[in-house]
Amino acid sequence: MKQGYQLIKEQLFFRKELVERAYWLINLRWVVTGAALVAGWIGHFLDLKHPIVSLTILFLFVALNNAAFSLIWRRLSAREHPEVRHYAIFAHVQITFDLLVLFCVIYLTGGISSPLLIFVIFHIILAGILLAPASCFIYAGLILLGTAGLIVLQESSILPPQPVLFQSLLFPSTQSLPNVLALYLTFASAILLTAFLVTTLKSSLRAKSRSLLAVSKELDASNTKLTALYEMIKEIELCNEFQDLIDSATRNAARIMGVKGCSIKLLDDQRKRLTFASTHGLSEDYKAKGVIDIDKSPINLKILKGSFFTIGKIQKDDYFQYPEDVRKEGIASMMCLPLRVEKMIFGVFCVYSDIEHFFGPDDVKFFSLMADLTAIAIENLKRELNKIWFLKKAAHQLRSPIGAVQSMLDLILKGYQGDVDDHQRETLTRCRKRLAVLGDVINDLLKLGLKRISTDEREYHPVDVIEILKSLEDLYRPRASENGVDMTFRVDDPLPRIMADEKMIDDLFANLVSNAIKYTPSGGTVAVTLCAETANRIRFEVADTGIGIPESEIPRLFSEFFRAENAKVFSEEGTGLGLVIVKEVVDRLKGTISVESREGEGTRFVCLLPGAKDLGMRPRTTPDER
Repeated sequence: MKQGYQLIKEQLFFRKELVERAYWLINLRWVVTGAALVAGWIGHFLDLKHPIVSLTILFLFVALNNAAFSLIWRRLSAREHPEVRHYAIFAHVQITFDLLVLFCVIYLTGGISSPLLIFVIFHIILAGILLAPASCFIYAGLILLGTAGLIVLQESSILPPQPVLFQSLLFPSTQSLPNVLALYLTFASAILLTAFLVTTLKSSLRAKSRSLLAVSKELDASNTKLTALYEMIKEIELCNEFQDLIDSATRNAARIMGVKGCSIKLLDDQRKRLTFASTHGLSEDYKAKGVIDIDKSPINLKILKGSFFTIGKIQKDDYFQYPEDVRKEGIASMMCLPLRVEKMIFGVFCVYSDIEHFFGPDDVKFFSLMADLTAIAIENLKRELNKIWFLKKAAHQLRSPIGAVQSMLDLILKGYQGDVDDHQRETLTRCRKRLAVLGDVINDLLKLGLKRISTDEREYHPVDVIEILKSLEDLYRPRASENGVDMTFRVDDPLPRIMADEKMIDDLFANLVSNAIKYTPSGGTVAVTLCAETANRIRFEVADTGIGIPESEIPRLFSEFFRAENAKVFSEEGTGLGLVIVKEVVDRLKGTISVESREGEGTRFVCLLPGAKDLGMRPRTTPDER
């Protein structure tokens, strides 16, 4: 309840309402005072019997006080962090002053029979909305006391009677004392009922607001955590080194959970021991033990059987293999969950807090999600690294024998091993082409493997894309002419440089340009454009009038070893890895690639690549300047 009250105290609605109404009362008082003065003098000229002089003096006194209230409000508002209680006190002063003035006006306009008596309910409602419920009932009691006192003073003739301005429906002037008492009780009931209804409604609204604020706070916290988890997963996905991945997981887990430290422990092949693979926020002494014997650590044994484990207050020595190190580290509570993919558990993910009973049920649910996503990321990277290792191994093992076979075929085709007839030459040439395609596949596999394991952005440097495309133009323009393809290059200058390495950009440009030439029939065109998309982003575009890509096959275009059916018919050559390499490069450079194609009409690839920050635009040098 205390926390809920604090939420209410801090939330803006009621505070803002109190501040605004405090000033609103001042403005309303100006209007009422002015209207009352005008109405009083109009009544005076119409020969209505009422003490116009007394009323005028009273309203001028109200105006003077209202000017003082306005000055006080300005000083309160000028404070950098005004307290709510100051505005509450200010509201009390104004309401009390207004009731005193109102009872004076009521007396001067007929006393208990004045029609203005009904306006006291306005202050009950206002106090119920702006102030504490007790204040509302206190004002209700004061109003009833004031009304009773006015009745007694009038009936005992202590106060001289005043002319009745209009006949009041609450207390008509011709009523006897018993009837007046009965009417007073009715009036008192109405006043108290109004106070009760207003305070009850306000309490109900506050309770609902408290619930909404609590839910809103929980949603904000959940949204913050989920956003941080999303950023963590994005960061993990960019990791291509196993150690980088688990280090990123422990670092982000400690930050998101708001804890002292975090660790990932992995099982060995015999599933007998756990080894600290990554830690964050823990001392070197704590990590120095290195290996944990599962049989000697009940907590880890329980987790590896599939249970989650939380300790609100660490005090039992038999939980750990090294309890003295846990106490020395200052760990007061901890939460551990298994790292598993499907039913296979391969490690333990732990977070440590220096606060007792830090982790609640919601933390367990959220950390469970974090552990599952981390486990999936670890398993996916393991598979990817194993696949890359296999591809590299297989490619290296195949490259030498294929090269040897190609060399021997070249010797045979050149006649060094004897005469070759036309039929044999045709067969050997076909074999030579097939081996060349296989050699291209091996080279592309090696390129792909190197790109996936060489991810250190610290090796990047500003690259002049204009120079790279110029060198490719000299290489591919003759090839396009041989195929009967008209090829154009449009290069804007200056262009921002790109943080990369020359080989990556060369592979990106070369694969797209060579594909466009390969799949464009004689008489077609290929247009290559390199220009500035924005001040710090370049656009590389390759458009051709070739065979195009079937719409149904475009989603698979960047899959490994995929070639569209019409591409296979048009050209036997092709590894199905060129566009995969292109996508790897674009993703590595944090760029985007899009493709537009219509079968039989052509294809357009557009790459948007971010320029190197703070390097600006560099004009290309002329041939004489090089």
